[in-house]
Amino acid sequence: MSIQKYIKEHIDLLGNSTYTAPSIPDKKLNGAITSYAQDVNLEHVVALQDTSILSSGKEGCLFLGAAVYLKTAFEKPLKLEYASIESVSYSTFEKAGSFGKLKRVEQVEAIMKDGTTHDLTSLLLNVNLQGFAELINGILAVAENGKDFVNTSQITPLSEMTEEIKVNYIKLVANFAYSDDQTIDVYEYTEIISLLSRIELSSSRRLEIRSYLSHVENMLSTEELLTALQDTVEEGSFEILSKSLFKDILYIFGTQHNIQEWTQNSFLTELARSLCITTEEIELIIAAIKNDEDILKHRKNDSQIKKSMKDLSAKAVAVGLPMAAIYFSGSVVGLSAAGITSGLAAMGMGGLLGFSSMFTGIGTLVILGVGTYHGLKKVSGISDLENNKQREFMLQAIIRNSQKSLSYLIEDINAITQQLMVEMKKSNENSEKIQQLSKMLDMLSRGAQMSAEKQNTSQIEQVITKLPPKLDMDRLMGLTNKPTLEKVRQFILSCYEALPVVQGNEQSTIKPEFTLREGLTLSEVESLHNCFTEIEYNKVTQAVFASATTKAKNLFR
Repeated sequence: MSIQKYIKEHIDLLGNSTYTAPSIPDKKLNGAITSYAQDVNLEHVVALQDTSILSSGKEGCLFLGAAVYLKTAFEKPLKLEYASIESVSYSTFEKAGSFGKLKRVEQVEAIMKDGTTHDLTSLLLNVNLQGFAELINGILAVAENGKDFVNTSQITPLSEMTEEIKVNYIKLVANFAYSDDQTIDVYEYTEIISLLSRIELSSSRRLEIRSYLSHVENMLSTEELLTALQDTVEEGSFEILSKSLFKDILYIFGTQHNIQEWTQNSFLTELARSLCITTEEIELIIAAIKNDEDILKHRKNDSQIKKSMKDLSAKAVAVGLPMAAIYFSGSVVGLSAAGITSGLAAMGMGGLLGFSSMFTGIGTLVILGVGTYHGLKKVSGISDLENNKQREFMLQAIIRNSQKSLSYLIEDINAITQQLMVEMKKSNENSEKIQQLSKMLDMLSRGAQMSAEKQNTSQIEQVITKLPPKLDMDRLMGLTNKPTLEKVRQFILSCYEALPVVQGNEQSTIKPEFTLREGLTLSEVESLHNCFTEIEYNKVTQAVFASATTKAKNLFR
């Protein structure tokens, strides 16, 4: 067991108001980091206890894989690295109180390896002191079994993981497709391509997958692939990844069978056993698949979507399965993990999946807001037309996924066409006609590819019309001054380039202008637009206030 997993499983020893990644509310995470853990990378936070009176997160205990931070009112914060602790002691004694009465007093001390001690009692207000000592000593015991004190990211969606992990994940899905009839039919192939487009696999790795799908003799054993995944994925993430893998495979099974009959499929039953997935968890996964399908099949409006997601979340809590596991690779209807989360963010449910504070990378910054609708935080009272905006967004995202899948399929057509031409040239019969047909097929494939590229370019230009051509730095700094918005600011800045202001024939000493960078991809401009929307960059009141605040701070400095 890793140290991070031990902390998550035993954090309740501290008492109430405890949270574990990836389900730590943004408000509490921001409060803790700005108050007493400024040097912490928020992605490394494993668990948090909030002991503040106002539930702001500004007091309490914050746990990483290598250290714990402590803070209470009127006390300086303390950082304790586990590697420097020998043990933590808990003791009680009686002390004279008011009117000569004796009262029981608890005390917690950290005995350090250098021989010093720290009395932690005053820093652990509203914390179960005995439980705290037990938790830290348990962490130290885990380390004695060969585990290192290291900080690691606590939740990374599949699209942000390494290419090796993605390839092995897809190969496991392909193994299932092979398992029943030693071939991959059109339905299975289409779903695998859709999954490929959701998780952003590079061109060279897609070639590897294409070869794997085409040559059954090269297939690796399921056990070998699972071992490879387990060796390359963090222990905390593997548990989530395994549930996601089962969901993607179960969905493909359900496209051609009654999904409730999964127990009759030997591959699925063996996989569930290998991954230690319970029947209750599988029932929840089935409910999530049906929920995704019903949103479009039954044309659910935003109020209905919000209710169904809350119901699903309540079931997930009861089963003990994080929602992040269910949407680790995205939605089965074609939405990426970022896309489904951004839709929830638009309805005021951004933290439901637990991804909002833990996502990294450009592709996932879209989770900070859909950017297409501003009125979904209060669903009641809006018109029927407005109440369908979320489904409209989902359809748009699915279309984009389908377009990307089409592009991948065209690549496959081109590759297979080239192979066909080579094989056909080996035969002298009807060689001229074969060549003509091959050229026509190649021409059609290339034409489709060009059409897809043109469509992509048009979509990029459409989004750019909604972006500020020049960046107001004061406004941006004022609107992104929270730790959880640090990456938003950095991403926005990465999409703009500084150009010196030229006055006459000489370069001015005035601050450079930040203009939109050329060559941005569709994913980048969409993420950029969503970031601007989330921080309310174009709202007059917020913009003026943010600019004024930043300028005042600069003047004060």
